[in-house]
Amino acid sequence: MYEDPHTLTCKRGFPFALLALIASALAMIAVAAACYPPYFAQPRALVFLIEPVCALAVYGVAVILVVRAQGSFWHTIRNSAALFGLLSGCLEIVNLCIENGLPLRVSGQALQIVIMLLLFALWAIAGAQAARTLDSLRGGLWAALVSAGLCMLLGVAAGFLIELFLIPPSPASIATWGEFQRSGWTDARAFGIANTFDSGFTHLAEAPVVAVVFGGLASLLVRLLPRRPLPGVT
Repeated sequence: MYEDPHTLTCKRGFPFALLALIASALAMIAVAAACYPPYFAQPRALVFLIEPVCALAVYGVAVILVVRAQGSFWHTIRNSAALFGLLSGCLEIVNLCIENGLPLRVSGQALQIVIMLLLFALWAIAGAQAARTLDSLRGGLWAALVSAGLCMLLGVAAGFLIELFLIPPSPASIATWGEFQRSGWTDARAFGIANTFDSGFTHLAEAPVVAVVFGGLASLLVRLLPRRPLPGVT
């Protein structure tokens, strides 16, 4: 099937960019742990490191499989997922910056909840658009799933950069966290590193589930709605 040159360029450039994003996240994990050897003296420290590494490896395989998939079905899914994945990924980066005081910290949970719901809505729209175009519930689910995956790759890489290197939380601040006080850990800086690793893993693991739920509902709704006839067609 014919695809325009712009689409072919995106297909070639996008997977390399995504794989580079995954590689950078893996490198940040390695550097953060290597630069603070006492990290490994804490209980289950290795588990917190391995979890995001495994999740990122799975995402890397998924990127290759989705890009290699042929046909108009996957072409439509990639188009929808790329648009809404990038939009939601940028929104997630903005949210991370706000949470970490770049450039201004906003107190309260209301904004974070609004942004979270907007992310879910964007993944749902990606699914609905693909389901409508392909007349396929499965297509909608895949579009929402791929969109969420792209969003999380951007968000996790940005989160690692901000929280591990640019403005990591101070040990004094971490020592006041209830999670740290209940953890049994004795090293606040190590806990901060592990907390960032765990947050990245949680986002990578939970986003596909959320995308399937919201994308599935949106796709199902679109399939149930009657199609409008084209102008001039009876």
